[in-house]
Amino acid sequence: MRREILITICMGLLLAGFQNQTASAAVSVNLQLEASNNLEVFFLKDLNLSGSAPSAVVFRATLQSSSPEQVSFKFIMSSSQSVVAEGTSEVFPLSAGTHQYTNLDLSNSGLPCYLNDYDVNDEDANDIQTRLLETGYFPTDTYRMQLDVYSGANPDSLMATSSVSVHISNPFDIMLLSPNGTPGSPALVNNDTPLFSWSSSAQKFLIKICEKTSEGMDPESIMNGRPLYETEPSAPLMIQSFVYPGSGFRPLESGHTYYWQVTSLVETSSGPTEYPSPIGAFTIYAQINPQAQRILESLQKILGADFEPILSNLSGYQPSGMIRLDGRDVSISDLEAMVGKFSSQEYRTKAVNTE
Repeated sequence: MRREILITICMGLLLAGFQNQTASAAVSVNLQLEASNNLEVFFLKDLNLSGSAPSAVVFRATLQSSSPEQVSFKFIMSSSQSVVAEGTSEVFPLSAGTHQYTNLDLSNSGLPCYLNDYDVNDEDANDIQTRLLETGYFPTDTYRMQLDVYSGANPDSLMATSSVSVHISNPFDIMLLSPNGTPGSPALVNNDTPLFSWSSSAQKFLIKICEKTSEGMDPESIMNGRPLYETEPSAPLMIQSFVYPGSGFRPLESGHTYYWQVTSLVETSSGPTEYPSPIGAFTIYAQINPQAQRILESLQKILGADFEPILSNLSGYQPSGMIRLDGRDVSISDLEAMVGKFSSQEYRTKAVNTE
């Protein structure tokens, strides 16, 4: 009787398949997309490299046999540099028909397909293991998972094999570019429909903008409040910039300070996960001439955290562009030279007030 075995691994997140036919059995491999078109972060807990029970289905293997067989499994996990881990099962009976196995099954000691000889290649994978234990996720690299099916009657006879590969990018980084202020030193923006931009290796983003309504509230509490604008998770931004809408939302007002934050939506082995950026801040002020803008920027650098309350007190006033120091007129260049002296702490601020 002719024997046929079909093995299919569905990585659900992974896309590269390999087909192998041996002399002893006809084998066909078919990879199917299950849950996502891109895996960006791979958590240690989801593959059981630590020896604890995995928490999510990472891969799924479908076996088809036209007759009863005695088989064993061998699983291999490798990076671009070396074998990270591998394990084998005992010989167990495989009845005719279709059977499905997941990584949860291979780590279940109560099932015959259990990988009872599962080990980490300490010599080649020591650096990976160190980073895994420190971070909880696989380092950025391309990884390959392979499942081999061997004949129970002849342990050296490979009956079927299939593998999947995935590039893990770990796109956690988000750098806010513009407006580039912080809650302690908000950027000055003279446009009520500003352009927000950021840099990240992620692909999908949400942006949230809130108004600072109280001096006593910390930035996190403000961002947890009601936003002026927030991207819907069902329609994330696919680019790394955003212009505040000119209509349909509450306008940004001169003299008011606003906080903003970008969150990346990342595909992980445990499902979609959100990673927020630091909180940015900016203050809107009326359109002014370039000379007055240079004055405000210098004052912001000199006064630091005291600048925002001063600007709020002067809401509605327009800078004249004139500067007086100790009763005498000074130039913008003189003021800008003072910035360096404050930065080096040659000069220090004793008190700040408006008259």
